[in-house]
Amino acid sequence: MSERGKKSERTRAKVFQTALGLFRERGFEQTTMREIAKGVGLSLGAAYHHFASKDALVLEYYRWMQSEHEARVERSAAEEPDESLRGRLARLLETKLELLSEDQRLLSALFRGLVDPEGPLSVFGEETQAIRERSQAQFEELFAELEVEPELRTLLGRATWGAHLGLFLFFVHDRSDDHARTRRLADELATLTATLVPFLGHPFAQPLTSRALGLARELGLLEQGGSQ
Repeated sequence: MSERGKKSERTRAKVFQTALGLFRERGFEQTTMREIAKGVGLSLGAAYHHFASKDALVLEYYRWMQSEHEARVERSAAEEPDESLRGRLARLLETKLELLSEDQRLLSALFRGLVDPEGPLSVFGEETQAIRERSQAQFEELFAELEVEPELRTLLGRATWGAHLGLFLFFVHDRSDDHARTRRLADELATLTATLVPFLGHPFAQPLTSRALGLARELGLLEQGGSQ
C-alpha cells in the first residue's frame, strides 16, 4: 500500500474510533457526523469521504466487534485451554459479553435497526451477511467433531448462534450489577447445550433430528448465510 493509502487508512480508523467514543458518551441518535468530523479535525466532506453515513459507521462497528471477538476467543483459548464443548461454548459467550459490556446503551439505540428486516443494519440483511457468516462459523466449529451427519452439525451451530442472539437481547435489557443475570444465563446455556447435544448422535434421537432438519430446510435455515 502506498503512503497515501496508509494515511487514508489511519484517518478512516481515527474517524471510526472518534465516532465510537461519541456514540458511547453522547448516544447514537444525539451524535452528528459534523461532531464526528470536528472531533477528528476534518471537514464534514472529508468525514463523509470515509463513511457515507452513521449507518456506515455502525456497519464498521459490527465488523470491528466481530474481529475483536475472534481475537479475544483465540487469546482466551491459548491462555485457558478447555476442549470440552461446554468450555468452548462458554468461552464464545463470555468473551462476547465482555466485549459488549461497555456498549449496552449504544446497542439499545441500535436494536431497532438490528431487527428491521428492511433496514441496512439488520442482523439478517445483505449488508451484514459477511459478518453474520463469520459469527456463525465460530458456533458451527463447536460441533465439527460431533459424530452426526454434517447438515445436523451445521444446524446445531446456527441454532446455537441464534440462541446467542437471544442472549444479546436479554443483555440489552439487563440492569443487574455487572450484567450478572446475563452471565448466569450464558453459563446455563453452555451447560444445557453440552449436556443435551451428545444425545443427538444416538439412534433413538433419529426421528427428532430428521424432523428438525426437514423443518430447517423448509424454512431456509440451512441455506448459505442462514438468510431468511
